[in-house]
Amino acid sequence: MKIATAVFALGWAACVAATPAAAAQNYALNRPATGSAICKPGEEAGKAFDGRLSSKTEHKYCTLQRPAWLQVDLQQRRRVREFVLKHAGAGGEPAAMNTRAYALSLSDDGEHWRPAVQVRDNRQSVRRHAIAPTWARYVRLEVSEPAQDPADPATRIYELEVR
Repeated sequence: MKIATAVFALGWAACVAATPAAAAQNYALNRPATGSAICKPGEEAGKAFDGRLSSKTEHKYCTLQRPAWLQVDLQQRRRVREFVLKHAGAGGEPAAMNTRAYALSLSDDGEHWRPAVQVRDNRQSVRRHAIAPTWARYVRLEVSEPAQDPADPATRIYELEVR
C-alpha cells in the first residue's frame, strides 16, 4: 500500500507541476496601484489587483476619466510573460461594458515606458496577452475606449494579472 501511495503522490506532483496555470505566479497580486480618478469610493485602483471577482461593487476599479490609466508597481523587476485582463463581463456586468481599446506598457522606473500590447477592438470579458519575456518593475494600462458603446464613459477593470 505504501508503494501505491508513493506512486500516486509522485504522479499527482508531476501533473500539478506540468500545469502552466498552476505554476504561473501573478506578480501584481496585492501590489501598490495608482490610476485615474475613481467613479466612487470603493472602486480604487488596488481593486484591480486584489485577486477577487466576487462583487460588481466591491472588487473592480472604475473611472470616468478619458483617457484612463491604471498602474501597478511589482516592487521589484520581474520577468513578465503574460497579462490577463478581466473586464466588466468577467465580474458579472454586461459584456457591452467590456473595455474596447487599450494598451499595456512596461517600465523599469515608472517614467519611461515600452509598449507591450495594443488592442483596438476587444469584445471579450477575459483577455490573455502573451508577450516575449521582458524584464519590468511597473505595468501600465491605458484605456482609450472604455466600453463597447462610445457614449459609456466608464472604464471597469476587475483584474489585471501580470505573470
